[in-house]
Amino acid sequence: MKKYTLVILAAVLIYSCSSKKVIEKPELEIEKDNVVVEKISTLQFTFEMQKPFTNSSLRGISVVDSLIAWVSGDKGTILRTTDGGKTWQSSKVKGYETLDFRDIEAFDKYSAIIMCIDTPAFFFKTTDGGKSWKRKYMNRNPKIFFNGLAFWDSKNGIAFSDPIDGRFFIVSTKDGGESWKEIPQINIPQVQKNEGGFAASGTSIFVEGKDLVWFGSGGSEKAKIYFSQDAGQNWRTEDAPIKSGNASSGVFSISFKDDLYGVAVGGDYKNDKNKNGNCAITDDGGLSWQSISESNPQGFRSSVAWNPIHKYFLTVGTSGSDYSLDDGKTWNPINTKSYNSIGISRKDGTCFVVGDGGAIAKVITK
Repeated sequence: MKKYTLVILAAVLIYSCSSKKVIEKPELEIEKDNVVVEKISTLQFTFEMQKPFTNSSLRGISVVDSLIAWVSGDKGTILRTTDGGKTWQSSKVKGYETLDFRDIEAFDKYSAIIMCIDTPAFFFKTTDGGKSWKRKYMNRNPKIFFNGLAFWDSKNGIAFSDPIDGRFFIVSTKDGGESWKEIPQINIPQVQKNEGGFAASGTSIFVEGKDLVWFGSGGSEKAKIYFSQDAGQNWRTEDAPIKSGNASSGVFSISFKDDLYGVAVGGDYKNDKNKNGNCAITDDGGLSWQSISESNPQGFRSSVAWNPIHKYFLTVGTSGSDYSLDDGKTWNPINTKSYNSIGISRKDGTCFVVGDGGAIAKVITK
């Protein structure tokens, strides 16, 4: 498949494309034949743009390893690569071809679970590489709106929905998504007026270790981060110094590099170039969160992820991308291209980003 490459360099770059060499000075920024060169202080990123073959809005991404990744989006879109992004295969859930699949969790080249967000909400699972899908969960409650799902391993997973009867609605599985059980709502803190989650990227919920889980919220007076140390059975909540106060602002994504150091991003998607109050960090496992006042990401961000191989946090949103090498304290801008979500393999650090208009890019870091 032909790829369009976005190259970001810290020094003089010599890049070969279609047998031509493009040499640019580091202080220049140009755009020609889909090649953009920008000055970056420390890392070199290459965004290998996959040739568009869908106009769907893509928000779900799960990267298994250097070869296998799954993507999901609206219009019933499900995509899979088994060759590191060279080719992509399309899949559909028969009878549900128009659903909006905001999140996907992949286990290998054959098995994955997809999440449809609202009434009726569905989880479907495949074990044959997307040739067929079986319904594993359905909820017809008119207030249901799932924001994301996450798995600790191939058996144990969790998903959360907007509040029902004053508390977030949470379900979990212990058998790889074959069955799902509701967490007793009495164990979940009561919400503020108008509080809810965000399904912009499927990354507003994050799991770590064997039983740690966090999710973020907004839309109310204060942005919140919920935290459980027993796989979602009991919860506590902490204020997050992220912009909130209206329906379009709050915590949109959370990622941890271990059980202590984490980053939360968000802001206001209707004011996506405003960088105030768009990032918070923790060094105590989410028991407390601190804002950063300098070198914020350059606007609203809908997804953040830790790369365990290259040791950086990457964040993306509709106004651009940034990275951090110091656990989220300072951020370096990468570009201003719009993306919705990030997927990074915990096995080998392979990274893809997805966005509107069928955008998929493989992120190469040196």
